[in-house]
Order: sequence, then structure tokens, then C-alpha cells
Amino acid sequence: MTRVNQVLAGLSLGLLLAAPISAAEQVSVDYDLVYGRGLIGGDTPAERDLRMDWYRPATAEDTPRPAVIMAFGGSFVRGSKGDERFTENGAQDSSMAEYCQVFARQGFNCFSIEYRLAGERPLLAEPIDAERLMPEALAVTPQTTARIDIARQAIGLPPMDDRLRAEFWQALLSASEDMETAVSHVRSQAARYGVDPERIALGGFSAGAITAINAAYGRHVPVKAVVSLSGSTWGYLLPGHLPAQPPALLQLVGQDDLPGVIRGSGAVARALDSAGAVRRQAWVPGFGHFYPMSAVSLGDDFSRLSVEQRVVGFLREQLMAD
Repeated sequence: MTRVNQVLAGLSLGLLLAAPISAAEQVSVDYDLVYGRGLIGGDTPAERDLRMDWYRPATAEDTPRPAVIMAFGGSFVRGSKGDERFTENGAQDSSMAEYCQVFARQGFNCFSIEYRLAGERPLLAEPIDAERLMPEALAVTPQTTARIDIARQAIGLPPMDDRLRAEFWQALLSASEDMETAVSHVRSQAARYGVDPERIALGGFSAGAITAINAAYGRHVPVKAVVSLSGSTWGYLLPGHLPAQPPALLQLVGQDDLPGVIRGSGAVARALDSAGAVRRQAWVPGFGHFYPMSAVSLGDDFSRLSVEQRVVGFLREQLMAD
């Protein structure tokens, strides 16, 4: 690429990122659509329906639209695909319903999915090659799951012991299996949803962002982009195991985010950079792990945008730009 073309490309990206967030499109929502089934119950397994909410522009369009599939946070023990928010130290995050409303107003189909949680004792439909995973004994120690115990305490559950940590490990892995099921469902039903199956992005907050990273880069789910809101690497090994053409990644973390999130985000960044993947990153100053989409984010390119503007700009760049 010539120097002139590089400058023009940079200007085009800047316009995409800086384009105002309008509310031009009205939004229609279908709740609790079944996208698949998953095993729960541990020693006595049974299947349960996996559900999602579908947000879309109310105006019909002949041309298929790009899609975003979002997963909520909650330490794999709590959370909701709807309007649930978390508050910590006076700061509150935005719900998956709010993110999907924004994306649908900007012309995207958005699917907010549920996934199986640790308390359900989920089971994988198929085993995963151990070489692709972090060693379980190192991934779910009392130290690495200390934050999970805080979330458990918040909903009245006891701290984890070895048995509960093993169940948590299964939940962490089954969440990305569920996200892969959601992608397969949306792709197979693309005409029904008015989706372009080649223009799908994954995203999520915290545990949901870990799930999106695991699905796209660990399980090689065929998507074009990933949005990680305070996500990390946990479960799948990324170095040496990335897809041949890794999806583009946007990473956001709070200035005072969880140490594991900051360290893990760095590990994800190094893995993708070594593979030559497209990657963007930004900090959310003045916030910890929880921040609203209206919060200011500061990019490594000196850009100053709200979280909402940055995410929408990235999705436009990856899914809408020619």
C-alpha cells in the first residue's frame, strides 16, 4: 500500500469511528427464541433450550444486514441476556439489551444470547482436545477463581471447593460451545433473520467477552470480528492455536479493571499481534470493571470516543465498509 493510500485508509477509518450515533432506525425485538439445546445436570444429564433475544431495525430491507451476537457477563454464575446491570464502587455497566438496542438502531441485527451457567452443571456435547486448553489444574485454582467467589457471594452461594471449581471449568467451556451453537443457528437461518452469514461479529462483557474470545479464536467459529468489553483469555490456549485468518478484535478495559482482565487482555493482544490480526484497543479512564457505554474511551491512536461510538465504529469498519 502506498503512503497516499495509507493516509486515505486512515482518514476513512477515522470517519467511520467519528460518525455520530443516531437513533434513525426504530427497533423491533423478538424475545426468547430457541437457538439450540445444551446438556445440564452433571451426573444425570438432560437437555434444555438455549434462548436468545433478536433486536433488528424495524424497517424491512431486501439486502441482508450484518449481525452481532452478544453474551452477558456475570462470572459464569449469574447474569442475563436482558436488561440486567451490575454496580460496583458506584459504577454501573450497560446491559446486553442496551447494547443490542444501539446496534439495531445503527442497522445491525443483534442477538443477545443466554448460555449455561455453573449452577446448572453443564456438560460439553463433545470433548475438547486437551492440547488446545489451558491445564485445568492451573486455570481454576483458588487464586484464579477468587473473583468468581465474590460473584457467588453476591447471590448467596458458598465459596467454591474442588468439586465446584471442576463444575465451573465445564461452565466456562460450555459457554463458548453455546455461542458456537448460536452462530451456527443464525448462519443456517440467515434468510429468516435477514442476516448476511459472512458478516457476523461476536461480543460480550467480562465472562461474555471471554466466551466470545474462546469461540472465535479457540473454537475457530467463522466470524469476521470480536468485541471484548473487559474480556480476557481463560480456557483455550491462543498462541499456536489461532485460526489461519483470525477475526479482527476490539479490546476495551477499564483504567482500574481487574488485574486478571488487564493481564489477560495483554496476552490476547500479543497472540493476535504475532498472527498479524487486525486489532484495536482502548482504555476507559476513571472506571474499573464496570462502565456504561456512554463512558469516554481513549484509544492508542489518540482518539477520544464514548464506548458506544468506538464499538459501533469498529463494527462499521469490519462489517459494513467496502
